[in-house]
Amino acid sequence: MLVDPALSRAKLDRELAQWAEHADQYRARGWLLVARHDLTVDVAMAAAVALTSSPSPLPAVTACIRLRYDNYDLWPPSLTFIDLFSGQPAPPHVHALVPTDDGARDVLIAGHPDSKLPFLCIPGVREYHSHPQHSGDDWLLHRDQGAGRIATICDRVWRFMVRNVVGLRVTVQGMPATGRPDQPWQVDAALAHGDVDQVRAQLQVQGPARHGLPPPP
Repeated sequence: MLVDPALSRAKLDRELAQWAEHADQYRARGWLLVARHDLTVDVAMAAAVALTSSPSPLPAVTACIRLRYDNYDLWPPSLTFIDLFSGQPAPPHVHALVPTDDGARDVLIAGHPDSKLPFLCIPGVREYHSHPQHSGDDWLLHRDQGAGRIATICDRVWRFMVRNVVGLRVTVQGMPATGRPDQPWQVDAALAHGDVDQVRAQLQVQGPARHGLPPPP
């Protein structure tokens, strides 16, 4: 330990106290504080997936993360994707897409050299700053900007992996060549990413049109 655990714990306590002040706002975004164990915090993030068969959206946990704050804030927090039910490391169900001038870029990397687990390649996360390719982007350059705060990290995960989930893509394919009459179909389902603002704008235009009304100005 490079930092007294009591000091790191006090800083994490302060983070969670600030979280509690904005808990209603975070819940409205689908941020759910699942558990806190000493210097670790588990947060689940649910997207609102629209369904044509229901007037209310389907809540889908697209990312569940564990933030570890040992040696904080000499070190940035470590982020691990976990399974919501078991708490064990598990890859998320979606990519982490960041919009750029050249199109969306996935910042969810398959395996970190140290942990071999998927990691989020963004500043403020320990796995980013400990990666050999980012040796020139030191954590201390980001620490004073609040890059390691729980709310800051959750906001980035939400923008890249939750808010941009616009629906459920289902593919049904006949499988006559399988030779199994009990399994004539193959069904694949996946969460679809997209520009959520554009989708909402299209729905606002299409909705009145279905009723013979002009689009909104």
